[in-house]
Amino acid sequence: MDAISKEKGKKLIFGITGNPNKEDIKKTISLLQSLLNERESIFSEELSPFLSTNRRILSFDKLAEHVDFLVTLGGDGTFLRTARHSRGKPVIGVNLGGLGFLTVFRPEEIEEVIKDIKNNEYEIEERFAIKAIKRDKHFLALNDITIILTGSSRMINIEVRVNDELLYKFRGDGLIVSTPTGSTAYNLAAGGPILYPRMEVIAVTPICPHKLSMRPVILPSDVILNIQVSSKGEKMLLSADGQENINLTQNETIQIVPADEKIKIVKTKRTPPYFSILRNKLSWG
Repeated sequence: MDAISKEKGKKLIFGITGNPNKEDIKKTISLLQSLLNERESIFSEELSPFLSTNRRILSFDKLAEHVDFLVTLGGDGTFLRTARHSRGKPVIGVNLGGLGFLTVFRPEEIEEVIKDIKNNEYEIEERFAIKAIKRDKHFLALNDITIILTGSSRMINIEVRVNDELLYKFRGDGLIVSTPTGSTAYNLAAGGPILYPRMEVIAVTPICPHKLSMRPVILPSDVILNIQVSSKGEKMLLSADGQENINLTQNETIQIVPADEKIKIVKTKRTPPYFSILRNKLSWG
């Protein structure tokens, strides 16, 4: 997708959020304060200990409403948290550690990345996301929705229906419904396929099923999944991106559908090619 055209004379506002426990967070925030003036930046409140006194601060959940771009400082987990609260605003991932799948820019590249954005020399890549519906509550995920037992070696009974048609029933450790973005995370560890990130499909991957014939299934993104779960008195958990966790009840049915909006990720000429990131992360030759 092409870059968003900047209105003539309009100052872009960058919302900065991040993981305050990262080793280089103070130095990186200091750099951002030198690059962006008070009118060009708003910081998430968890970063307030690292800021000069004249900086604007907002709560994390309100930040996206008041900015044009979101800059996330940390790892892929920090990026996922920011993306779920991005409200359609493009996200820039800066990695304070090793190279991530989503946080692809290094701190020393921030100045050039911001310059590229101000010069309208960037693109927006839209990523498909999903949401789980539990009664009247919605849970957004860019990576995956997982269903597991908590604190038990027992198995969970799972029934999966696709557009009201039975796909399969099985007993196992759980189930992963993954987007292409999340296919290299828990899905991959459970034996699921790697999906190219711009595809609009989902992978349904059983976790350690009791039947060896159970296999991951790739489905089009517009299907409606209805997943019924039960266990012998054990606690069941639904997790969105491994961060937002919700208890499930016996014989409860969860619906998983496409999210209303896609997640927007900023790419510049400094963004590494996807297969380069893949080879690096998976130690391929």
